[in-house]
Amino acid sequence: MSTHLVYNRLKVQDIGVRVISYLEAEMPGVLPAGPGQFPPIANPNVPSFYYPPRTRNHYGARSEFAALLDAPDPRKQGVNKIVLHHDGMPTSIGCFNVLRDRELSTHLMVNFDGLVYQPLDLMHVAYHAGGGANEGSIGLDLCQPVKPERAARGDGELRRGYHIGTINGGTTRSLGYTDEQYESLIAVLRGLKGIFPNFELAAPIDETGKVARNKLVDYIKFRGIVAHWHIVASKWDPGPGFDWERVLIGVRGSQLYYPVTLPGTRNLAQTPKEQALEDAEPYFRVTEDGEGGFFPIGVNQAWHSGVHLNVPKATPVLCPADGKIVVARNTAPDERLGSPNFVLCKHEFNIGEAKKTVFSLLMHLRREKIANDSEVPWIRRLVGRGIGDESLPEDPEESAPGLKGFINERTALLDVEVKAGELLGHTDQFNSDMLGGGELEDVLDFAMFAPQPLTTKGGGAFENIEDDADQDILCNARSIWKRIVRKPEDLKGLVEGSYPIAPSDVREFYNDAKLPTSMRWVAARHPLEWSDKTEYDQLFGGGVDFEWSARRQARRFLQKIKKFLWWDEGVTEHTDLPADRMVYCYHPITLLAWVALGEARNALRPGPDGVQKVLTGEALKKARAEDAAAEAALGGSLTNCNLTEGEDLNRGTDTDRLDDENHEHEGWMRWEQGEWDPE
Repeated sequence: MSTHLVYNRLKVQDIGVRVISYLEAEMPGVLPAGPGQFPPIANPNVPSFYYPPRTRNHYGARSEFAALLDAPDPRKQGVNKIVLHHDGMPTSIGCFNVLRDRELSTHLMVNFDGLVYQPLDLMHVAYHAGGGANEGSIGLDLCQPVKPERAARGDGELRRGYHIGTINGGTTRSLGYTDEQYESLIAVLRGLKGIFPNFELAAPIDETGKVARNKLVDYIKFRGIVAHWHIVASKWDPGPGFDWERVLIGVRGSQLYYPVTLPGTRNLAQTPKEQALEDAEPYFRVTEDGEGGFFPIGVNQAWHSGVHLNVPKATPVLCPADGKIVVARNTAPDERLGSPNFVLCKHEFNIGEAKKTVFSLLMHLRREKIANDSEVPWIRRLVGRGIGDESLPEDPEESAPGLKGFINERTALLDVEVKAGELLGHTDQFNSDMLGGGELEDVLDFAMFAPQPLTTKGGGAFENIEDDADQDILCNARSIWKRIVRKPEDLKGLVEGSYPIAPSDVREFYNDAKLPTSMRWVAARHPLEWSDKTEYDQLFGGGVDFEWSARRQARRFLQKIKKFLWWDEGVTEHTDLPADRMVYCYHPITLLAWVALGEARNALRPGPDGVQKVLTGEALKKARAEDAAAEAALGGSLTNCNLTEGEDLNRGTDTDRLDDENHEHEGWMRWEQGEWDPE
């Protein structure tokens, strides 16, 4: 199974997703007879523009523009843009059939399920865009049926959304794209950057700071990712539902995900980042409306590094950002306390002009199968490496390296790359009343923390809380408690380790929709509750009179939760976490939404070619008329691969009345998607 893009008949770039290239159509082991020849076809079901029926080639063998360059490989130097299209079809195979019949072509097609087809070698020039842009570009068609009734089964409006927008002066509606398509498209664009050095991972940004919605004044010189509408004024593909922000974040930074998707919500990667914090409100409420699991303190007045997301057992858990799994555990659950399993990921976030290290902890995960056919991709990759020369420490409670440590149910020290949105595991259960009593709950404990503060004191969005410097888990920070209690004597008692506030008072504070907002923006420095150095004495009473009793109870408590602890000296050395076990903990939902805002600003910055000018007013109307006339003069060939007439265009006439993929229908062949009469 190949995951490579093909250039000059060589698999040159591994993009990490399945690619079915034209090579798979050929007779295996048979070489071409000569220049311009191809081996006999072995699999006619694989899309390839190198085989009949055709009356002429579907491609140009060389680029005239690139041939003028003084370079060892002029085609590689000549390609400077990727042109995005939608195909108007339920599947990419249908797109290929229509293009072949119309003697057009494209290099790449991304199906609705994320499967990538490459029916044309990247070395050849496809007939896909028109406007003189074919020679310096790669054509890429995204499966997009436009209308809900044309979508493949299970791939309609519910998954894609239905969108309306104004492009090149005309208003149109269409379906959007699937998560699988966005993931594959991002992988393809990154891969193409590795092949074509003059292609930039940028889109044309206009004076509004957004991706331009009209034809570019100088589209030939622009280097980057463009829509068909940027080249031909009578076009509107890939349509109003295309999420430029998501794609640009994916290729220029890091996509970000909440680890679970709550019912009735869209995950962070799927939402406009300018409203990320507003869209996160359901995630805030699910962590603050419950009985506990609050941030940054629990009802027992101890520090709590993360939040509890109450979702059904076996809910898929997604990786929050690109990074590496550095520590993990996979063992049997405790009958009374639940699952001690977790994954600890290490990430690099863009914070301002600097990169900062951030860790994400996903706790109370289901025990997973450790095998080549595991449901979890990173476990499959780990198993594929095999067991090396790692040795297990004699102490069964010490962390252990590699696959051997993971198989032996230790806290395993790992180094496995993972991508944002990748499946990390599944949720399980936990008894949050670890002091005694309580029942198992379906929950994910999600925390994010950093060795150093991500923003400077007084100079960033977060308030650094550093007034509790001891190793005890009880929160003694006045700056935290003054938000909850109002009586001076209560505040004094809290910071001295006594219990003047009832758990119900803490719960009432968080359950109020307005009060806990400030807690979402603290960066509290304290020890994690899962460290073997963290002290628990003060949870059982403060003061000299109770010191001996408190320590005895704390020892019993530690013995009970020992299998849940994971941060030991081995973890410190392996991860570069602080030796004093003190970290800055952030509300993970707030942090992800805030970083996503920054990623969006970075992604939408202009590329090396600067802010782009677009056609407007009379100039745009004139260009639309000229582009439509030029295409009509050519009989609609060589200039596009958009295949259907969209709803409400052509003065309301619906010329697209096809069933399924009947691409030979007269109405289908006559109309070009994305055209309208000049206003």
